[in-house]
Amino acid sequence: MQKAETSTLDAQKALEEAAKPKPNKLIEIAVDNNNMVYVNWPMDKKDLCITALCEALKLVSAHQKPVIIQPKPHIMDFVRGIKR
Repeated sequence: MQKAETSTLDAQKALEEAAKPKPNKLIEIAVDNNNMVYVNWPMDKKDLCITALCEALKLVSAHQKPVIIQPKPHIMDFVRGIKR
């Protein structure tokens, strides 16, 4: 007979818990009144922290709204009948 502790549901829950990422706080960022930015990170993980900051910048820049600049009408466009 199978014990309740060794059921497949408990094993599945254990696998799901192991698959979840466990984030660690590495970087502390602060801004003062003059908009000066202060960053603190552990010196032994300097390369990892710089890579994480670059990835965060890439994510932020990818989610900005695109800027659409409307072209200014030109007199020759009016003469030719081109609508913009």
